[in-house]
Amino acid sequence: MKMLVACSFIFITFVLFGCAPASSTGPTTSEIQLPSKPTNVNAVSARTLLYQSDSRVSYCEILNNDNGSYSGFNDMQLEPLASLSKVITSAWVIEVLGMDYRFKDEWFLKPVAGQPGMFDAYLRTNYDPVINIEKLLYFLSELRSMGVKGIRELTIDETTRIYIGVLTLPHAEVKVNPVASSETADNLKLILNSKNWASRTIKAKEHIMQWAVNNGGKNILVPDSFSVEQIFVKEAKEIDQKNYPIHKTLLSAPLFKYLKNMNVNSNNYMADAFFNLLGGAEPFLNFQKTKLKLNPSDMQIYTGSGLAFKQNDQRYDNVGSCFSYLTVLSYIRQLAAKAQMNLGHIMLNPTTDKDGTFDDKPEYNNAVVLKTGRLFDNPALNLAGFVATEKGMLSFVFLGHDFTATEAKKIDNMRTEMLGQIYNHFSTSSDFKTLNEFEIFF
Repeated sequence: MKMLVACSFIFITFVLFGCAPASSTGPTTSEIQLPSKPTNVNAVSARTLLYQSDSRVSYCEILNNDNGSYSGFNDMQLEPLASLSKVITSAWVIEVLGMDYRFKDEWFLKPVAGQPGMFDAYLRTNYDPVINIEKLLYFLSELRSMGVKGIRELTIDETTRIYIGVLTLPHAEVKVNPVASSETADNLKLILNSKNWASRTIKAKEHIMQWAVNNGGKNILVPDSFSVEQIFVKEAKEIDQKNYPIHKTLLSAPLFKYLKNMNVNSNNYMADAFFNLLGGAEPFLNFQKTKLKLNPSDMQIYTGSGLAFKQNDQRYDNVGSCFSYLTVLSYIRQLAAKAQMNLGHIMLNPTTDKDGTFDDKPEYNNAVVLKTGRLFDNPALNLAGFVATEKGMLSFVFLGHDFTATEAKKIDNMRTEMLGQIYNHFSTSSDFKTLNEFEIFF
């Protein structure tokens, strides 16, 4: 199913997390230089490309936003973007929050009279989307250092939603994003009570201890036993923080580490959590129009992950033209440059990131970063990213669409071949780095 709506747009309002922090470090709109649409629509201009006559492929590329370097075909029609959407979400999150934004995970504590080491607590994670087993064990280590041996009553609010499989199940399609408060409470009971610990938690404990060794021998000591007797869910406005005399703030890792994990592993939960955090489809459309300078006839975005949105038995896919996605790549490239951030720190580097979603492993010598996209029920096999050349940064977009299940492997090979053609056509430069630690977030 394609949606080629040019004159109208369906506003889908997602459940709002609340007001996102307004702390952008990105360039102003006037500083961003966006590519302009080529005059010869759907025509190859700069160089001969593979598969130009194949209706199942849309392709475009541009070097340094220079229209004279543009090549493309089937490049203005709207096609499913699938998980390429996660780079769009990354651009929006960076614009609003900034590369170095850190979530505040806050513990408010009150000693229980007559019970040494026992406390009442209020946990507020401020919409941190990654609270997994490792991070919860890290919390226990920090609480232990403060003399907390157990919690009698733990209160959480709407900003605390804990999905402990957020990193281990990156492709999961959860029913509710963020997960419900009831599921959050169940996950807390499971991990914060040591009597429930099984092999999964023991492995996570080993993981966190190894992380400590690898990062300068950080002082992490997870207690052997811990308990939380009761968990209550309340709205933040109902909780008086003054009732808790002890306050501990733990900062998450910087935002770019979240984005690196999200883009390498194509993490659906994290992408949709960010998208919802910033308000969902309607606020995104404002960003799309004002910053990306794209209309609904160019791109229509409903989710941060690229998973379809369904309403009243109607399916809505994120769709965009090949050229509109070049605009997104241009935008995020300039945001990264402004923040002095290597694109390999937020996207998949196929030379070094061996566990990501790009299955083909040719040697690109740190000259390529990319994002993959795959949909089965609305066929899409996509690939987009950057190739560092001696003449500058080349952005490319491959959208495979309208193929049958038996043709999928061929389309997959075609996208790799087109990337290989870029790599072999241009003199490349080993400009891209990677990020070694992007699995645990503190």
